[in-house]
Amino acid sequence: MRTLRITDLEEELGRIYGKTEGHRVYQTIVPGILADFLKMVGQASAGKRVKEEYHLEDGRGTIILETVKTSGMPDIRAELRR
Repeated sequence: MRTLRITDLEEELGRIYGKTEGHRVYQTIVPGILADFLKMVGQASAGKRVKEEYHLEDGRGTIILETVKTSGMPDIRAELRR
């Protein structure tokens, strides 16, 4: 799978679920996933790589988020594996 920006995740979910359902899934689950991931990043040491996998409940895929903790806003990379 290709590495995405977090903003591209909605389009990838649309490929799995269809545009309308992908948008709903994105709006429903991604905010919680991001909140959890950013909490983990906040607890990490500076310069540490943080990576976490989130499995979709219906088993259609796994969202993988990754970043390196910096002093500014993290550059989060996302991957969606089927």
